[in-house]
Amino acid sequence: MATENSRWNIAGLMRRFFRFGFWCGVCVGVLFLVLVAAFVLLLQRMPSSYPLTNNPIPAPCQDQAGSLGPLGGGLEGFASPYLGHTGSWDGKGGGMGGSSKNASMDAERSMGLRWTFMPVYWRALEPQGPVYLSQNIPAAWLELDAFVIAAHARGLNVLMQAPVVGGNAGGPPRWAGRREPGKSAPTNMVALADFAGKLAHRYAPGGTLAHAQGWGRRYGVRAWEMDNEPEGYFTSWTGQAGDYAEFVTLAAARIKAEDPQAVIVGPGMASGKNGPPWLESALDAKSMKGSPAYRAAAREYSIGPVVDVISIHNYEGLDSAFGDGSRTIGRIFDEVRAVVERWEQSQPDASRARKEEYWHTEGSYDFIGVLSSSRRAAWRFQFFTRAFACGIRKVCVMDASALEQTAVKAYVSTLPNPFPMIAADREVTGVRGQPVVFRHSDGPKPNDGRVWVIWAAANTGDAQVEVPVVRPRVTVISVDGTKQTLEASEGRVRLTLKGDSKMAPGILVVDRAN
Repeated sequence: MATENSRWNIAGLMRRFFRFGFWCGVCVGVLFLVLVAAFVLLLQRMPSSYPLTNNPIPAPCQDQAGSLGPLGGGLEGFASPYLGHTGSWDGKGGGMGGSSKNASMDAERSMGLRWTFMPVYWRALEPQGPVYLSQNIPAAWLELDAFVIAAHARGLNVLMQAPVVGGNAGGPPRWAGRREPGKSAPTNMVALADFAGKLAHRYAPGGTLAHAQGWGRRYGVRAWEMDNEPEGYFTSWTGQAGDYAEFVTLAAARIKAEDPQAVIVGPGMASGKNGPPWLESALDAKSMKGSPAYRAAAREYSIGPVVDVISIHNYEGLDSAFGDGSRTIGRIFDEVRAVVERWEQSQPDASRARKEEYWHTEGSYDFIGVLSSSRRAAWRFQFFTRAFACGIRKVCVMDASALEQTAVKAYVSTLPNPFPMIAADREVTGVRGQPVVFRHSDGPKPNDGRVWVIWAAANTGDAQVEVPVVRPRVTVISVDGTKQTLEASEGRVRLTLKGDSKMAPGILVVDRAN
């Protein structure tokens, strides 16, 4: 009898096990179908058109001998318009878990980039209170030292996003207090400005690290982005635009006291609809939109007079999929620039020089792989071209896959100085389809070199176009890096462009003497 009961118990357990396995399989299947449906829906919401700005910034002067402007004080590679932004960060010089950033920087250098990126979290470098570096160097600072030294060894300038208080940094350290629970503004704002000064004192050209390494003023951190998406990312300066302006004003003063040629970058906003109203408040000192402590102090601050560069973040695919329509670089640039120009026009000296340095400092198409690697590689050609056509001075190269790295390298090596970049659909002859055409000229003379950037508009099939050229032969460079020499006929070359429903691969047509 006991043996028979044992058999029944085992049979019951087996039935329950199989029922459990069956329902687990059903749940996994349903989840898989939901994910597939979400993936398809997301892909359908990706933009199919990418309108350009109606108000591009004029290109830098052609006679600047390869320089894209006076910023940087002549640091080698500073003028390059391609910003490396690869991998993860721990906010103190390493990747997540304290991993090395060397492989990321090697990838950036292999693409021909002259920039890398590092956020610095206030909470990570001064967790227990103000640090006095004349006494001893804490481990976190030594880690950041090692990163800057490794960047120098690779010929990479550092866009240092610092100080970072909110976002992934989690807010100010406890000892500095908070003006409002869960937000970024510290009670002790002077301590935050002091921290910015310490960073510049150590890492700016001619700073203590440069002196110790024998770099003098030839190398150091000269570009500083003030926090990360302060208008609403995680712990943020939401409702604290005035407090943010106070922070930027005080921190910029401390940084420039150490390095008068420092470049202050901000605010690094995301592409959401909350960005422009928040930016307007951060610019309008008289609005006094900030924390109760900020309003009680009754001191007016604006980021307008102190930022040298207006920075924006844009993930064209994801921002469009989850936003209100196409959130493409042309549209985001127009929205942000309109806010800045309204502020400029409201100033007593409205005739003074307008801001012309706009940088795209974070973003890719999508970081979850909705587009295939080949399509994302095609997007690199398109995004660079459209952003430079807006007049955006620097564009981020973020987390490029192997295929994307090949595309980036081809573009960067062909167009180290991509300005001017002009929409030129009317300068070519469309044979069939809908070609999208841009032209870069190396100089103002008719025989100066030219590079055409061309692709087929999304979801319009293949295209064919005839392009005017000066040389008897031109080089055509594809997204995959392959090169082809074509003979011109009566001053023109005919090109066939492969179409795609979402992101057609572009080509570079190089019409230069060599």
